[in-house]
Amino acid sequence: MLAHLGYTPVTLADVSEFLRRYGYGILFLGTLFEGEAVVVIAGALAHAGILSWPGVVLAAWAGSTLNDQILYLLGYRYGERLISWLPRFLRSHVGRAEGLIRRFGDGITLLFRFIYGTRTITPILLGVHRYHPRRYLWMNPIAALLWAILISAAGYLLAASLPLILRELRYVQIGFLILLAMVVAYFVWRQRGKRSDD
Repeated sequence: MLAHLGYTPVTLADVSEFLRRYGYGILFLGTLFEGEAVVVIAGALAHAGILSWPGVVLAAWAGSTLNDQILYLLGYRYGERLISWLPRFLRSHVGRAEGLIRRFGDGITLLFRFIYGTRTITPILLGVHRYHPRRYLWMNPIAALLWAILISAAGYLLAASLPLILRELRYVQIGFLILLAMVVAYFVWRQRGKRSDD
């Protein structure tokens, strides 16, 4: 039908070629705005052979390093004023992130990417609290590399284990259906018992 309208359908080969050409750029931009989900998907694409795993790690590292360096510099430059400009959902994580900064000190620079709700706000707060700029300049890329390797490896390994998971899922589905049938049978039996008592 689409051929009659002058459109050709998009095939899996077309999508794969698009991702081979632009996947690293998309990943780089994705790490500037989101992070984990994009890197996990890119890791899975590396397992599929569409992207290379070292390329995925490099693009994720570059985007994460740049993003967090810019956020740190914004916090350093604008201080507390920047906090008041942030959206409410980010401001709600300020207390938690500040507590982590006090508790872990330098370690938070390595850990914050792995703590839900603190990935965006922590580099800003490190800047606001005047965390040493030179130390952040060398710790940030190291932490971003660790994050890029671990998160992309998770996607790679998830994609590698997906066939096994799907094969075993059949047994889980059968077990779930048996359990559901038992629950329905129990309620039917119980309803009949109540009717016979009336």
